[in-house]
Amino acid sequence: MKQSLQEICEAQIRNETAMRKVAKIEHEAVLKLCAMMHVNAGREVDAERIRECGVILKSRAGILSNFRGTLQRVILTKMALANDPASYIDDVMDVYGKLRTDHKLPGEMLAMAAATIVENCPGERRTEVVEKTRQTYAMLKKQHPFLTDESDMSLVALMIMAGKDPVQAAEEAEKLFQAMKSDYKIGSDVAQSAAMVLALSDKPADRKLEAFFGLYNACKAAKHETARDKAMVIYAAFADADDDLNETAASIGEVDNWLKGQKGYGLFSLGTSERRLFAASMVLKDMQAGGAAAASSATNAITQAIIEELVLILVMIILTGIIVSTTVSNSFS
Repeated sequence: MKQSLQEICEAQIRNETAMRKVAKIEHEAVLKLCAMMHVNAGREVDAERIRECGVILKSRAGILSNFRGTLQRVILTKMALANDPASYIDDVMDVYGKLRTDHKLPGEMLAMAAATIVENCPGERRTEVVEKTRQTYAMLKKQHPFLTDESDMSLVALMIMAGKDPVQAAEEAEKLFQAMKSDYKIGSDVAQSAAMVLALSDKPADRKLEAFFGLYNACKAAKHETARDKAMVIYAAFADADDDLNETAASIGEVDNWLKGQKGYGLFSLGTSERRLFAASMVLKDMQAGGAAAASSATNAITQAIIEELVLILVMIILTGIIVSTTVSNSFS
C-alpha cells in the first residue's frame, strides 16, 4: 500500500480509537463515520470540544428532535468540526425549517440535507438553493412517488449546488436512472441514488455509466466488491477519476485486506460489504488528496465529501433497517 493511503488508514483507526473514548456506548458504524469525518477534515478527535457541542445542541433541540436521534453523534461531530459550533447548528436548523415547509418530511435525513446545504453553500445563496431543491424534489417525487423520499434531499441539493436548474437536474437524473434500469438491470433504489451522484459530473452519460459499473466489475473480479445494493453507490463517486480501473480496484483491495486485521472491522463488528464501502471511501479520499480526479467543479462536488454521506447511508441501514440514499458535496468552497 502506498504511503499516502497508509497514512489515511492509520488516521482513520486512530480517530476511531479516540471516538470510542468519547462515546463508549455507540454503534461501531457511527463511530467509524465520525472518525472518517475528522480524517477528511485533517483533524484529530477533540473529546472536550465534542462534549461542549453536546451542551450547545441540548440547548437548541429537545430530546425528541431529529437532531438528537440516531445520528446525534454525527451532528455533534459536524458541530465540532465547524469554526463556530453554535452558529453552525443555528444555521442548519434554520435551513431545516425551510426545507420542511409544506412538506411532511420530519426525518433525520432531512436534517442531514440541511447540514449539506449549510456546509457547502454561502449564506447568501441558501434561500435560492433551498427553493430550487424543493422544486427539484417535487419533480422527482411526481416521477417516482413511491421511490423518492426525504433521504434523497441531500442528493437533490447537490445537483442544485453543482449549478443545475431544477428541470435540468430532474431530467439528467431520470435519463441516467432509466439507462441503469434498462441497460444494467440494477434495482430502482440503487439506480436513483447512483443517478443523482453521476448527474453531478459533466461527462457524457455513457462514459459515466461505464466508469461506475466498470469499477464495480473490476472490484468484483478482484473479489473486493460491495454487495449490489446501496453500498455500491460509492463507485459512482469515481466517475470523473482518470486512474486505471484495475489499479483503483487493486488499491481498494489492499485497504480491504488491511482493515480485516483492525479492531471493529471483523465479522461481528461490520459486514464484509460495509468494510469494502469504507475501503473504497479511503481510496477515494487518497485520490482526491493527490489530485487524481478531474478539476471541474462538478468533480469537486463528487469527491469532496461524498464519502461521509455514502457511509451515512450504511449507518442508517445498519441502525434502522431503512434503505436511504444521500451524498455531500463541496461545490461552493
